[in-house]
Amino acid sequence: MSALNNLYYTVNVNGECLTLEEQEAIHCSLVLRKKVGEIIRVIDGHGNLYKCGIDKMNKRSVQCTILDSEFYEKSENITIAIAPTKNRDRLEWMIEKLVEIGSDKIVLMNTSNTERTRTNIDRLEKKIISAVKQSLHFYVPKVLEMDFMDVIKLDFQSKFIAHCYDDFSKDHGSSNSSSNQLILIGPEGDFSRDEVQEAFNHDFKGLDLGNFRLRTETAAIVALSRFQQI
Repeated sequence: MSALNNLYYTVNVNGECLTLEEQEAIHCSLVLRKKVGEIIRVIDGHGNLYKCGIDKMNKRSVQCTILDSEFYEKSENITIAIAPTKNRDRLEWMIEKLVEIGSDKIVLMNTSNTERTRTNIDRLEKKIISAVKQSLHFYVPKVLEMDFMDVIKLDFQSKFIAHCYDDFSKDHGSSNSSSNQLILIGPEGDFSRDEVQEAFNHDFKGLDLGNFRLRTETAAIVALSRFQQI
């Protein structure tokens, strides 16, 4: 994997050619000071890794010829839906860690106790791409915004909700690791009782994350890590 230390990302793939633009071009030409004729590795976020030779470049555009390519099957099968934290830095840090651990999709979920009502999705997507490259993943997780009631109606083989209520059941999240899985993580004030009941009505299982009360971002990381180990 040493050759993959510096990955680039683009959606601009056309036949045997691809182009890096904007921040990716700046990073290639000005930060890492690559030159025409050098070999770089590029991902498209859909499982393809391209070995490319640089043909033309400036600080706004790097044009390459694809010399070889490999396709990697998706290993991530977990969607994690989270009530976004009010603090932007905490939210962005959490998203980065979830990407590094490995998540198929990240849903920012509006619940009855959600504090943050606006999220800069474009900024988050840039953070996600950076985390994908840093952690050597080949798929870029989608980030979506949805209401709680819409999330619980999604079709998944295994569905779990982390909550703090003693009178609702919980388990440790044992499931088929190859199944399509959804995990719900609530806001700092937890889900409301009505929300937990609605989730159970839609075939969710309670998820036990231990005896201590966790911050939203900590709970999300613990939950995703546990499911990735199963």
